[in-house]
Amino acid sequence: MKKNYFWGVFLILAGAYLIVSQMGYLPRAGVFTSVATIVCIAALIHSVLHLSFGGILFPLAFIGILYDEPLGITAITPWAILLAALLGTIGLNILFANVKAKRHFKHKHKKEIEMGMEKGESVEGENIYLKSSFGSLIRYVTSTDFRYAAIESNFSGVKVYFDNAVVPTGNATIELDSNFSGVEFYIPDNWQIVNHLDSTFGGISEKNKRTGEAAVTLTLEGENTFSGVTIYYV
Repeated sequence: MKKNYFWGVFLILAGAYLIVSQMGYLPRAGVFTSVATIVCIAALIHSVLHLSFGGILFPLAFIGILYDEPLGITAITPWAILLAALLGTIGLNILFANVKAKRHFKHKHKKEIEMGMEKGESVEGENIYLKSSFGSLIRYVTSTDFRYAAIESNFSGVKVYFDNAVVPTGNATIELDSNFSGVEFYIPDNWQIVNHLDSTFGGISEKNKRTGEAAVTLTLEGENTFSGVTIYYV
């Protein structure tokens, strides 16, 4: 509810800004520039609340590009400022990796949660934690009582196969923190996805969509920043 109130109020203020700016009461900008500014500000606020460094620095870079002449920074736009945003994002993700993990993966640090054990490329347990930074990761979940997975991906390609996982309770959760990554989940075709993933300049798609009645509900939570998440039904 709080999130809905925030975005509702933000959109009303954004509409008011568009009208007032076009009437000349504020420094005049084109409609495209005004809309792009609103989108960047929305992404910036959302990213600050969720501690997403890429979602903070890149909207600032885009705003700098939009207003480079009034700001007198044409010498560094667009490529230098975009490169600076990229390098800043990488550096901040490295420096504050542990802080982000504690913030995003609320279950990871509970003492009563025992994370799964990895054996080569396979991993098992009720609750699992996977992380990849600046590389690639492929894992096969073979849990006989799978319930929860926390997956962190930074500038990586991640593939996780859940087709051999068993969910006796009928409900499982994946909590994802993905930044500048490509993430692929392979799940049985009788699982149903409930998407609660927050995406900032990112998206989620489904391939080979399931048919028939769902036996398991898999809830996606967390954040997806400058990343693509693909669900494959197998």
